[in-house]
Amino acid sequence: MTDYRTLFSSPGAGSTVTTPITLSLLLLLSQATSDPCYDPGGRPRFCLPPVTQLVGKAAAPCSQTCALPAASPGPACNSSLTLDLDGSFLLTSVTLRFCTAGPPALVLSAAWATGGPWRPLWRRPAWPGALGGPKKVTFHSPPGPKTRIVASYLRVEFGGKAGLVTTGVRGRCQCHGHAARCATRAQPPRCRCRHHTTGPGCESCRPSHRDWPWRPATPQHPHPCLPCSCNQHARRCRFNSELFRLSGGRSGGVCERCRHHTAGRHCHYCQPGFWRDPSQPITSHKACRACQCHPIGATGGMCNQTSGQCSCKLGVTGLTCNRCGPGYQQSRSPRMPCQRESYGTRSRIPEATTTPATTPVASRSVLHAQVSASSSQPSEAVGPEWWRLAVHVLAVFKQRAWPVRRGGQEAWVPRADLICGCLRLRPGADYLLLGRAAQTHDDDNYDPARLILNRHGLALPWRPRWARPLRRLQQKERGGACRGLLPPTRSPGPRN
Repeated sequence: MTDYRTLFSSPGAGSTVTTPITLSLLLLLSQATSDPCYDPGGRPRFCLPPVTQLVGKAAAPCSQTCALPAASPGPACNSSLTLDLDGSFLLTSVTLRFCTAGPPALVLSAAWATGGPWRPLWRRPAWPGALGGPKKVTFHSPPGPKTRIVASYLRVEFGGKAGLVTTGVRGRCQCHGHAARCATRAQPPRCRCRHHTTGPGCESCRPSHRDWPWRPATPQHPHPCLPCSCNQHARRCRFNSELFRLSGGRSGGVCERCRHHTAGRHCHYCQPGFWRDPSQPITSHKACRACQCHPIGATGGMCNQTSGQCSCKLGVTGLTCNRCGPGYQQSRSPRMPCQRESYGTRSRIPEATTTPATTPVASRSVLHAQVSASSSQPSEAVGPEWWRLAVHVLAVFKQRAWPVRRGGQEAWVPRADLICGCLRLRPGADYLLLGRAAQTHDDDNYDPARLILNRHGLALPWRPRWARPLRRLQQKERGGACRGLLPPTRSPGPRN
């Protein structure tokens, strides 16, 4: 780090190095304190750009402008000249120089556009007798803020026998009191705006400083644009006149495009699905944290924005609803993951089921199927222990030992699972079926070709965003990346 005490040390070997640095610092300090739009204390104040020469054009020669012989009978010569100022300017003076004594009458008008409407600024009656007027006529803008003249075009109407030689217009850029410098030769002329204003004439506030309405500065009040209170989460805001009125003229800004998962007029609270982290200030980029609610244990993805507590299903507890509460035990039903326990202790909902689309699955089969009939009204009862349910398999992401074909299928549902409500499917809805074979070779009705839906598997409502990750996992499994994650499978064959 540079020791600034050496900048003002006595002359010596290092004085030649520190002198340029000292001059640079003094130059920057003088520029910072010489801004006419701010007082030495840094407070904004009224400022104006300097007066410059706007137009210095030469008109037609005397022989071509209102050139009539001295003894020529007939009416007087009447003509006009229009001057384009190439922008909007605050006029201070207009000078007209003639070849000879001036015309008997002179009218000066101003307008915002080429075709008008024209506003008369100055009228000069005819000079008496044959004396004629002066060769040089100058119009000065009257003093006072209410009599200022802002124009983009000037028109000079004159008559008589004298010709116009040159015109001179002096003025300053119209910066509304918010700039002390201006590029007059730019198209259009642009003010170097201060007070957090913007535009060619400083006629509006910056996108981030619209808490107050824009106003032109006056010698009594600079009327600077004030920043909106967005807690560093938004870069732009808009002004609302109704909010400004209701606040008693204190604030009317509304933040737009809040970032970092924030929302509200001032980006002061978190979006749905996020909660306010009390360990971080509201201006921090990490002020809002994701709820991370368990997809099976929680009723949805929303949580309390103050505590982060998710809304849990019956029998489920925890901040993210990831474990069973006292008196409940884990089940295999995604609809009711925790049921009243008859023995044992409470258990934790396995995290392997939270992200079936991004975690390698050790199930016997992974299917995308559509239910053709309701599980509460199966299509057909088969014996005292089984019911058959019609489903339509749309995609197979993981095959079991006995392959499952796509199309219409008959899924076998245990009667006990229907009675306890462990399996609830809506007709016509799509599900992701993660099946595990519950039958063994010792069962009397063992059939390896059956598609079984029971409490040992999962039936999750299908989400379209799962398709691509499941396809990637399918490709990885075919390449042998999941062999260490899968349990050994039993090859299909007849029962011995």
